[in-house]
Amino acid sequence: MQQLIHSAAFYLHITIGSLALVVFWLPLIAKKGSANHIRFGNWFAKGMYAVSISGVLMSSLVLADPIGIRYPLNDFSVERIAQIAAQQRIFAGFLLMLSVLVFSNVKQSLLVLKAKANRELLKTPFHLATLTVLGVMGAVMAWIGITQQIILFQIFSVLSMLNAFGGFRYIFKETLKKREWVIAHLGNIVGAGIGAYTAFFAFGGRRFLSEIFTGQLQVIPWIVPGVVGISLMTYFNRKYRQQYRVQ
Repeated sequence: MQQLIHSAAFYLHITIGSLALVVFWLPLIAKKGSANHIRFGNWFAKGMYAVSISGVLMSSLVLADPIGIRYPLNDFSVERIAQIAAQQRIFAGFLLMLSVLVFSNVKQSLLVLKAKANRELLKTPFHLATLTVLGVMGAVMAWIGITQQIILFQIFSVLSMLNAFGGFRYIFKETLKKREWVIAHLGNIVGAGIGAYTAFFAFGGRRFLSEIFTGQLQVIPWIVPGVVGISLMTYFNRKYRQQYRVQ
C-alpha cells in the first residue's frame, strides 16, 4: 500500500512539476498585474503546492521505510540494508527540505500579495510553524552536509535557513517601505522556482545529467538553478525597487 501511494505521488510530482517548470517563466515575462501575469502565476502556485505536498509525502514514506519503498524485493545482507537505509533517509531528508522550501516560498509569496502592508495575515500558527520547520531542517541538513562533505546539502541548507530568517524578518520587522511587498512577492516566487529546478536536476534529471557531468562536475547542474535564480532575483529586485521607488 505504501509503495502504491509513493508511486502515485511520484508520477503526480513528475507530471505537474515538469509543467510547472515551464509555466514558471510565463508570469516573469508577462506584464506585472496583467491578466496573463495573474493567470500564469496562479497556475504556477497551484502546481508548486502539488509538487511540494507530493514531495513531502514521498520523502516521509522513504524516511519511515526506505527499504520497503525503494527495494521491496531485496536480498541484501543486514549490514547492506542498514547502509542503504541510512543513505536513502539522508536524501529523503534533503528532498523533504526542498519540498518545505518550495511550499513556504509559495505560501509567503501569495500571502504578501494578499496582505500587502497588513502583515497579520502572515502571522498564522501554520505559516510561522512552516518557516520554523524550514529553518530547523536547514540547520540539520547543514550539519549532515558538513560532516559528510556533501556540497549540495551545504548550499541549500544555507539557502533554507536564510529563507526562513528572511520570512520571519519580513513578518516581524517594525515597518515596511511603500510597496515593499512587491519585492517580497518576487523574491519568494523565484525562491520557489529555485527549489523546484534544483529538485528536478538533483533527482528527476540526475540519471540523464550524470552521463554529461561526471565525477565532481555532477554538482554543476545542481547549483545552476540557484545561481540563475539568485541572478534573476537580484536583477528584478533592482528593477522593481527603482520602478516602485522602494528604498
